[in-house]
Amino acid sequence: MVKPITPLPSKSELLDFIKLSSKPPKIREIARVFGVQPKDRAALRQLLLQIATSSDTPNSRNSNSTQKGTEDLQIPELCIMAITSIDFDGIADAKPVDQHLEKSGFCAEINLISQKRKTPILGDHILARITDASKMPATAELMRILPKHSQQSIIYGRAFKSKAKWYLESSEKGLQRPILLDVVANNTLEEGTLVKAELLRASDKYLKKAKLIDIIGHINNPESILALTISEYNLTDGFPEDVISKASIAIPAPLSTREDITDISLITIDGADAKDFDDAVFAEPLENGDWRLIVAIADVSHYVQENSIIDLEAQKRGNSVYLPSKVLPMIPENLSNGLCSLKPNEERACLAVEIFLDSSGNKKSHRFIRGLMRSVARLTYDKVQAVYEGVFDENQLMLPDGTLHHLFAVYQARKKIRHERGTLELQLDECSIKFSENNIPIEVEIRQQKEANKLIEEFMILANICAAETLEKHQKICVYRIHEPPNSEKLSDFIALAKGFDIQLPETPHFSPKHFNQILAKAANDADKEMLQNAILRSQSRASYSIENAGHYGLGLQRYAHFTSPIRRYSDLLVHRSLISACNLGEDGIKHATAEQITDICHHISQTEQIAAKAERRAINRMTNIVLSGYLGTEQTARIIGVTHSGLFASILEGRAEGFVSRKSLPDDFYQMDIKKTTLSGKHLGWRFSLGQEIQVKISEISVASGNVSLSWRAGGTLHPMQKQAKSNKKSPKNFGKKLGKKLGKNQNRKLVK
Repeated sequence: MVKPITPLPSKSELLDFIKLSSKPPKIREIARVFGVQPKDRAALRQLLLQIATSSDTPNSRNSNSTQKGTEDLQIPELCIMAITSIDFDGIADAKPVDQHLEKSGFCAEINLISQKRKTPILGDHILARITDASKMPATAELMRILPKHSQQSIIYGRAFKSKAKWYLESSEKGLQRPILLDVVANNTLEEGTLVKAELLRASDKYLKKAKLIDIIGHINNPESILALTISEYNLTDGFPEDVISKASIAIPAPLSTREDITDISLITIDGADAKDFDDAVFAEPLENGDWRLIVAIADVSHYVQENSIIDLEAQKRGNSVYLPSKVLPMIPENLSNGLCSLKPNEERACLAVEIFLDSSGNKKSHRFIRGLMRSVARLTYDKVQAVYEGVFDENQLMLPDGTLHHLFAVYQARKKIRHERGTLELQLDECSIKFSENNIPIEVEIRQQKEANKLIEEFMILANICAAETLEKHQKICVYRIHEPPNSEKLSDFIALAKGFDIQLPETPHFSPKHFNQILAKAANDADKEMLQNAILRSQSRASYSIENAGHYGLGLQRYAHFTSPIRRYSDLLVHRSLISACNLGEDGIKHATAEQITDICHHISQTEQIAAKAERRAINRMTNIVLSGYLGTEQTARIIGVTHSGLFASILEGRAEGFVSRKSLPDDFYQMDIKKTTLSGKHLGWRFSLGQEIQVKISEISVASGNVSLSWRAGGTLHPMQKQAKSNKKSPKNFGKKLGKKLGKNQNRKLVK
């Protein structure tokens, strides 16, 4: 058999590898890493000589620079990275070993299934080729698994004992094998203790070893689960003493030069469990049929001065993190829940935008106000929804006449404009955890986004548009919230899925949000619509922050900024300061930060936002599994929501939880995933498992530590009519091998794998 020709690496690849090496690499090592054959080593030597003598050798790809005009944040074409997590579907998260790159927030995703190489495990160091650094996280290709470096590879999980030895059940999703845990003799552990450990070198590639570093708490304690999540994602619980001290001496802002809007009946509308209220709204009709809308936001910039110790701490955090039953605020609580929170009947400093709309809801003009306000009521979404549905009237909420009905009228007008503009319309339900008085998770609730939620969302979007327009008009730095269109690969996956549902696609090759909405409207039933909606969500690019405007694809907007949540998002605080400077609203605008520094901050807060989202999901999964523990061993109806080479993702308990059906638990066959990634089909017996199908499963394993739910197939799917007689053999590998062996021959039968 002729071996495929391996091309020589490029000059930039070689230079990057040499720079990344801890000592000058020998040509033999370079040849081994890049797969250069012995007969080609002379050409490799010649190439290295050209690099050594050339004065214009590239040091990196310009297209991979995360910050134009700077050398510091250029991403090399080759990068040594550490694997930080691996999901069931073979997607690995990796961070650079280089501390400078890591501090910049750079990270990458690697599809391990599509790259037919030896698969790395958690903690492995790899040589990766960065294929696309224009987005965050970047995409990379695995080149080679490298020997472990001297730095620690930290792992978390649940300790358990088996045959006098301690083992670690990893908290990472997708890791199945237990890890041998090295416990110091005088260190006493209990079954179910959550621990932090360091991965060690091991001669056995199947059984990894780790050394105990720290004990976090017991898995039965929800507080320990939150502590595990906080430690895993390097989040910060609590504030340094000097930050708390500085925040504690803050006093309410005086009226001074502020505009007095305390006579306006502003109200806050938030979730029932919210503690920080950073936005308030008001609407009234004008004599000419137009509307006046005011969106008032907490003036955090008054209390958090640029480059103060509170500001630097907030910048480091990037955002508040909302875990089940616990919040890690961006700024100290006496500010976030106190002076900056728009509590009812208390005077509060605000930065507001007054917007004038015509009778159809089109914006005519707007202006920004630095004022003093007083909220007349703190309302919840449920109460506002009840008024919207006519269950009871606003008078029962002790509100001035028209307070809510005026807001409803403006919302209806803006809703039509939003629809005509072509905003991506996805009906996304959220799971939340209900706790007992003792803070024990007892129920998983599904929260649906109702009109009351959408009302506030629409007004916040309008205020954010005004912020971006004003900063552009005054040529001030704007931290845009950007969302780019789906890339071609993700879009092609969605197109293949839509064709599978026999939905006629638009002729244009460029999908707009309106096209996605049209496809959703053509779904034959709710199950198909849910599948399409999830596929649309997976196809979308991640939103991020940048001072370079790329528009917001999902909202169908040319310019958009985040202005409405400065208590919990540092991006909004930057926008506030820039608006204060642009509109001459005070002396505490942006004074010192340069465009380059704000670019760095944008990159950082985009990363902290993603970390927070992952931590929130993992904590919810873990709390959900505590609730699910009573269902262990029961059979449930499940709906297939994802198909991978390894098995099926399925939702159970009416969408309150998700689990994974391993291919090993399916009827015996050789399974292949179709090109549309919608169906797992048995090559020989004809079993088919497709998106949207209902199957019967058994909840076979629940891991609180990782948040994993393992499901075993019991019934369901479809079987080729000619092969139904083989169904009785689904759990009999011997009979299956004998029957199939007659058809395929002895050698072929060896190739049959799960």
